[in-house]
Amino acid sequence: SDVYKRQHGISEMEKEDIVNKHYSEVAGQETDVEVAHEMALKSGYTKEELDLIPPEASLGLGCGNSVASSGVKTGEFVLDLGCGAGMDLFLSGAKVGPTGKAVGVDFSAEMVKKGTDLAKKYKRDNVEFHHCPIDSMPFPKETFDVAISNCVLNLVPDKDKAFAEVFRVLKKDGGRFVVSDILLKKAPPEELKTDIAAVVGGIGRAIEADQYKKKLEAVGFTDVTIVDKKRDLMSLYYKPGCTTKMPCSESSKTSCCAPSTMPCCGTSGIAKCDTSVLDKYDLNEYAMSCIIKARK
Repeated sequence: SDVYKRQHGISEMEKEDIVNKHYSEVAGQETDVEVAHEMALKSGYTKEELDLIPPEASLGLGCGNSVASSGVKTGEFVLDLGCGAGMDLFLSGAKVGPTGKAVGVDFSAEMVKKGTDLAKKYKRDNVEFHHCPIDSMPFPKETFDVAISNCVLNLVPDKDKAFAEVFRVLKKDGGRFVVSDILLKKAPPEELKTDIAAVVGGIGRAIEADQYKKKLEAVGFTDVTIVDKKRDLMSLYYKPGCTTKMPCSESSKTSCCAPSTMPCCGTSGIAKCDTSVLDKYDLNEYAMSCIIKARK
C-alpha cells in the first residue's frame, strides 16, 4: 500500500519507474511559462538567457545554471546529461553557434520527443536529443568539450558507472565537467530519504559532497571543486507565490503551492499526490544546491 511504502521505502527498481513516469508526465503537460521563468530566475538564469530558449522548453525544473558556470564557447561540443525538453541544450546551442553542437541525453522518451520537436519547430540545427541512460551513451570516446547537467545526477542510482561514462566521452587534456546538483549536508531521516516525493525531487538519491568528490576522482577526474550556491531549496521546490507548504490533494492539483518537481501535479496518481512527509521538513537543513566542476 502507499502508506506502507511511505513508512518502509521502495525498491530501487520502483524508484526508477516512478522517476521515469513522473518526468515523462511533466513532458506531456502544458507549461506555465511565466511560473517556469520565475523559477529559472531563482535558479540563476538571466532574462537575456531565457530569451534564447524556446518557451516550451522551460519546465520550471532544475536547481542552477551550469551553462553559465561552464563557460561554453563558440565551436565547442556540449553534452547535457538529463537534458529534459532542452532548456540548457538550446541555451548551449545558442552559445556554441553553427560550428559547435549541443547534444542531450535523457531517459524519458517523452522528453526527448518534445525536445526534438522543438528543435525542428525553432530550426535549431545544432541541437540534438538522444534517448538513453547517462551510464550507457552511444558516443565515441573523447567526443565532447564539456558535460553539463541541471539537478539530474542526484537521480541516477549508479553514480560510479555514470561518472565513468561521462569521463569516457569527454575530450582528454581539459574536458570539463560542470554540473548543478543537489548534495546532502547530512543524512536525512529515513522517512524523508525513502519517501516517493523526495526521491522524485532529488533528495532521496542525493549523496554528500565528500562522497561525490571521491566518486569523481575514482574514475579519473581532477581539480574537483564543489560550491554551495546558498539557494533556498524550498523556493526551488515550491512554486512562486506560496506562503505556506500546502500538500496537494486530488481537488487541488493545480494549486500554486503544489511543489513544481513533485508528482502531485501529474495525472497518473503517482504516490496519490502525497507530499505529507516532504512537508514536515526544511530541506535546507539536509541538502544544498551546488555547482560541481572537474577536469579530465
